[in-house]
Amino acid sequence: MQEQSGADGEAEAARPQPRIVSSESLLQGSREVIIRHGSEDYRLRLTRVGKLILNK
Repeated sequence: MQEQSGADGEAEAARPQPRIVSSESLLQGSREVIIRHGSEDYRLRLTRVGKLILNK
């Protein structure tokens, strides 16, 4: 892998890292949670096999 340098590498370094939120923190013991984004609701659901599904 090649190291980045110059303006592209500096812009990459200045970009804030995304916040990490655990699924346990979002679900708080529940199997699903509704996430409101603007005027739309999305359902985040934990399946029986431990996968996450996000539906509009």
